[in-house]
Amino acid sequence: MKTQPTQSAPTRQPLWLVRAMTTLYCKHIHRGSQLCTQCSDLIAFETQRAQRCCRDSGTLSCRECHRQCYPDAKRLEINHIVRWAEPKMRWRKPILIARYYVQSLLN
Repeated sequence: MKTQPTQSAPTRQPLWLVRAMTTLYCKHIHRGSQLCTQCSDLIAFETQRAQRCCRDSGTLSCRECHRQCYPDAKRLEINHIVRWAEPKMRWRKPILIARYYVQSLLN
């Protein structure tokens, strides 16, 4: 008999971490003091996607979900940003990364 988890905890990256990675990426790659329109649109899309998420269907992560939230272009863009920013975040913002790992262990 399968046991159901009492709490559905997604294993995807939280919204605050994606915002921090996008901000770091934009400041270093696009060389501006403020977010460019492309990066601010990406953060707005990510916020909207998180609000419309259907995690109540019993899936624990986005990989297990049957619904396709990202268009192909947005998925490539966010993957590029995460791959670029993740190694740099470990050195530049270690408290944020530690917070993410602690939250993922507790959930």
